[in-house]
Amino acid sequence: MLASNFRRSFARIYGSSAITWWSWLIPLPFALTVMSGLQYVTGGPAAVLAVSGLQHVILGGLLLLGAAVLRVVRGAARPVVVFAIFALIGAARPLLFLEAGGLLSIPVRPGDLGARIAINVVAMVVAFSLIAVGVDLVRDHRGVFRRLREAQRASGRDVECAAERLRVLRASAVDDVVAALETAAAEAATSRLEPAEAARLLRALAEDVVRPASHRVYEADAPEGVPEAEAPGAREWSASVFGGMRAASTIATALIFSAMAVPFGLQLFGVSSLAPLAAGVVVLVAGNAVVARLALPRRAVPRLLVLMLSYGIVGILLSAITGGVLTVLGAQPTSVWFQAAMYPVVALAVAFVGSLAVRTRHDRAELENALQINVAAAARIRAEFERERTALARLLHAGVQSELIAGALAVTASPMTGPEDAGARIAEVVGRASDALRGPQREPGAEEQLQALLESWSSAIRLEARIDEDVWGRLGDPVRASAVVDAISEGLANAVRHGDGTPIALELRSAGQDGVEVVIVSGGALVTTQPGIGLRQLSERGTVALKETSGRVELAVAIP
Repeated sequence: MLASNFRRSFARIYGSSAITWWSWLIPLPFALTVMSGLQYVTGGPAAVLAVSGLQHVILGGLLLLGAAVLRVVRGAARPVVVFAIFALIGAARPLLFLEAGGLLSIPVRPGDLGARIAINVVAMVVAFSLIAVGVDLVRDHRGVFRRLREAQRASGRDVECAAERLRVLRASAVDDVVAALETAAAEAATSRLEPAEAARLLRALAEDVVRPASHRVYEADAPEGVPEAEAPGAREWSASVFGGMRAASTIATALIFSAMAVPFGLQLFGVSSLAPLAAGVVVLVAGNAVVARLALPRRAVPRLLVLMLSYGIVGILLSAITGGVLTVLGAQPTSVWFQAAMYPVVALAVAFVGSLAVRTRHDRAELENALQINVAAAARIRAEFERERTALARLLHAGVQSELIAGALAVTASPMTGPEDAGARIAEVVGRASDALRGPQREPGAEEQLQALLESWSSAIRLEARIDEDVWGRLGDPVRASAVVDAISEGLANAVRHGDGTPIALELRSAGQDGVEVVIVSGGALVTTQPGIGLRQLSERGTVALKETSGRVELAVAIP
């Protein structure tokens, strides 16, 4: 797992986000301050700012050139080319500093140019790599966060919409009709209707109340998909990411910062720097371990401030202890306090990259689970709506309406002694009709469940479904039908979780003598070839095959 995560993170360095405008913008504050080379400039702060600013502008041109080169570099050569560009830009940085001073007629000393080049090569390779990984993770997570959050919200609103439509359907088909029938029966009981009048009343109820209601129910559409959900904004995304930010990796952060400090230390103190560097690694590992154990606030801003303060303290301790070691060794501890400013920046960058990688995996799983819950609820309520609509329309048209017409005929055909008998007959007919309308309904069949499930998924994602005609006859077995529904749910959930947002194709086709094969094809790439828990459970009920071909992932589940 650790090796797989490392490979994915390493691949992000030379991916599509290797060089972006963030590669220029993020280093800008440091290029103008702690990495400005102010010790080599003759003049005040304005001169330092002018030289370092022009240097960074020229460096931006080199980044543009590097980005143009990467547009045509693919395959195995790309990682080498990316790191070569990072190193060349780092090596060019001190030279650009001298050139900027010459262009502005500001005296600039070269210093130990070889050491400065080594320092900048290491610093730029590390910085550009972290930026590339961070930018790629942000793009990846924002895409996952947007797609799954939109699907989740759409499914939730679909449930609400369907529930409201079902409530309106019941009110129109049951409550309104029953109320009209019972009102007419009560009036008949007090009005002492003659048999002919009672017959006309029952016919009027059949034609003017029940018949229009049955037509309304027949014409009622299933709950429609809700409007597209509003994409989550930057504030919601930031709260999700920074609210879940965790401490940086204890050892990896210490090693990254130490690697950046080695050339600087060798330039200033030679081999004497090895002892303070070793002491610095111990301080960083211990300090990072303490930060990792802190109970961080849940809210994003306080959480980030606590991490910044904590790493700032570690940076101060690092500068104090390495300075003390140098003093003991008889060296002048110059320029060690830059670590107090730089370490919190590096640690927070590593923490952000690591936290975002974890957050991406966590959000995929969490939102997938929420999506499955909402889709299942939407499928149930869609099936319930269709079941109630069909059953109520049939009951109104063929049951209640026929009951009222038959009652009207019976009132006039049967010998009666007076209005009391007519009123009693009306009450009897209305009572049977009301009981029928309020009675329990049957459970939905396999076809209804499957259609409702597909409609619910279609409201959340772009789904293209094709079902062979002979499949329906094979779903009569409840066990097989349940396995098919589970295969669709698991496969579509995985397609949403690992897909790239392109349409998903679903096909149900016959397999073997009585079986059904579920095939789901989606865009994206396999994160791992090892099946998860859901696929392993499906393999207990059928044969599961998962493969990737030309940027498309295919899941095939054959259920006997």
